[in-house]
Amino acid sequence: MPVITNTINSILARKHKMKTQKRTPHQVPTSTGIRCYPLRIGPGVELISTIHELMEDIGVQSLFILSCIGTLSECSLNSHQLNKKKYDIVSLSGTFDKQSHYIMGSFADPDTGSLIGGQVRSLTVHTTCELMLAEPLDCTFHREFDPRTGQNELNIRRKLLID
Repeated sequence: MPVITNTINSILARKHKMKTQKRTPHQVPTSTGIRCYPLRIGPGVELISTIHELMEDIGVQSLFILSCIGTLSECSLNSHQLNKKKYDIVSLSGTFDKQSHYIMGSFADPDTGSLIGGQVRSLTVHTTCELMLAEPLDCTFHREFDPRTGQNELNIRRKLLID
C-alpha cells in the first residue's frame, strides 16, 4: 500500500508544481470577437487576389479562413504546381493582412483519392468555392521579420479604440 500512496502523492506534487509554474509565451493570446463573411466564388476566379480585393472593398485590415470547400483547376504551391485537372479542396486555412497572406491547403485527386498539400501561392476555382471568412474585431494581423525563423511571421496587435 505504501507504494501506491507514494505514487499518488508524487503525481499530485507534480500536478501542483505544473500549475504553479508560470507560462511565458512570446505573445500573449488575444481574445477577440469575429465578424463572418460567407462567400461563394465561381469558376475561373483566382481566390487569393479576390480575398485581398474584398478586404480593400469592405475596409477590412485582417481576415482568416474559417472553412473552405470546393474544387480547383489550378494551384501554385511552394513545391508543386497543380494544373492538369480538377482537384477537391480538402482543407484551406490561413491569415490575411493588408499586404500579405499565409495559406496552407490540402487537395485531393477525385479519381485516385491521393492528397497533395503545402503553402498556397495562388488558387483558381474550377467549379465553385464555398468560403467562410472571419474578421477579428479586436486585433489586426501584421507580418514582421523573425530572426529565429528567417521569415516574416504573424504578429497580432490589439486594436486601439480609435482603430
